[in-house]
Amino acid sequence: MFEEDVEQSCKDQKLFYYRIKDTFIPPDLRTRVRVTKNKYDSFIYRKPNLFPIEFKSTKDKKFSFSESIIKQHQIDSLQEAVTYDGLIAGFIFNFRVEGNPTYFVHIDDFLKYKHIAENQIKEHTYKAKVNKASISLDICKEIGIEVSNAKKKVRYRYYINKLVDELIKRYGES
Repeated sequence: MFEEDVEQSCKDQKLFYYRIKDTFIPPDLRTRVRVTKNKYDSFIYRKPNLFPIEFKSTKDKKFSFSESIIKQHQIDSLQEAVTYDGLIAGFIFNFRVEGNPTYFVHIDDFLKYKHIAENQIKEHTYKAKVNKASISLDICKEIGIEVSNAKKKVRYRYYINKLVDELIKRYGES
């Protein structure tokens, strides 16, 4: 529902949004059928920038670095995307806890944190606790850009135009 809410929010705010469909392979065929993996979940476009996005949502206050949660090919694909002019790529982390905090974390900031966390580097500038196996809500608050949102009746509206403005200001060409 998180991705559907973002898609509807983009549509309402006149932003181009394309969700890359996952291919479902029945369990009994998975060992015999080879399917290419999606690089990310979606693209958001607003002239002059394209935003490759990987969405993650949890009921917890952290996302594990485990391959089952954050896949290496997703990290590699987002990292490759930012080598092209006009592309701003990252994760949107949604924490389904009180207040529905949601943050965009640029792939470069994610990789810097992940390197420090996994290698247990003591000299860093993070105020929040660094955990070697995950990225927490507190770290996302520190290194990310908040994706403002409001609960309608049941679903959420995300203010993606506001996020895009901030991303272009921070990461776009000067």
